[in-house]
Amino acid sequence: MRLLVTGASGLLGATLVITAREKISDVIAVCGSHRFEPRGVTAFQADLSDEKTATDLIVSLRPDVVIHCAALADVDACELRPEAATRINVGMTGHLLEGASRLRARMVYISTDHVFDGEKGNYCEEDPPAPVNLYARTKLEAEKLVLGAGEQHLVVRTNIYGWNFQNKQSLAEWILARLETGQRVPGFSDVYFSPILVNDLSDWLLRMIAANLGGLYHVSGGEGLSKMEFAVRLARVFGLGETLVDSVRLQDAQLRTPRPRNLTLDTTKIRTALGTAMPGVDGGLRRFKELRGSGFVEELKSSGKGIRADG
Repeated sequence: MRLLVTGASGLLGATLVITAREKISDVIAVCGSHRFEPRGVTAFQADLSDEKTATDLIVSLRPDVVIHCAALADVDACELRPEAATRINVGMTGHLLEGASRLRARMVYISTDHVFDGEKGNYCEEDPPAPVNLYARTKLEAEKLVLGAGEQHLVVRTNIYGWNFQNKQSLAEWILARLETGQRVPGFSDVYFSPILVNDLSDWLLRMIAANLGGLYHVSGGEGLSKMEFAVRLARVFGLGETLVDSVRLQDAQLRTPRPRNLTLDTTKIRTALGTAMPGVDGGLRRFKELRGSGFVEELKSSGKGIRADG
């Protein structure tokens, strides 16, 4: 099988490429402005929001499966740059689908829990989406493109954390950096989610592909909790000061863009399909800690040279 990953320098994409390389002999990484090329992987740098570039690249590389991780995921940036958000999150998805359709390749689209309004929580796949910001609206529109293109395609809603290749921090990295330097950590006590480590999600995605799953699935951590509790659990796993975590409320943060409050996901469908329980928060955080001492983070951070620019 030939697997192509877009957004390969992103939080999920980079880990997914390294994970897939150990299980699939032919892995292609495609990234945009950030150079990323781990050993044993064919890598390209291209603007996939350009229709000709995207379709030509897909057709020329002839993947069997495309995992589409690339997106403009900054919620505030989407509100400030609506044309870019639509071009990247919706337009790019359409271009890649066109290329995949020509080859009869499968697409796995990485979506988000943000498609819900956060009023209920514990959302299952049958619950109606109700996006409250532009980022979520563009992701939902892209979901519809993928699901409407054929039952062989797969849409995965999730919420992730992990080690970043790029010089920016995921939620867990930001919390850890503050704790390790003795800084206080504001944690939303009224915002709930079901986070999953990107390494765990990468494993699940490859299993879903192997099982030929199609349609819509929620693939997240096995429990829901507040962002404050997540920070406390992280501190506990790393043996750091839990008392540095402060309880704050979303309404007091004066954020520019509306955000949902309860985005916990029901994972019954994927657990039933694969017959396995989802990873818990503490297990994911322990793996997050172990990865730093295993050489994984060092390889991730050093995989930015020698990439080719095509298209």
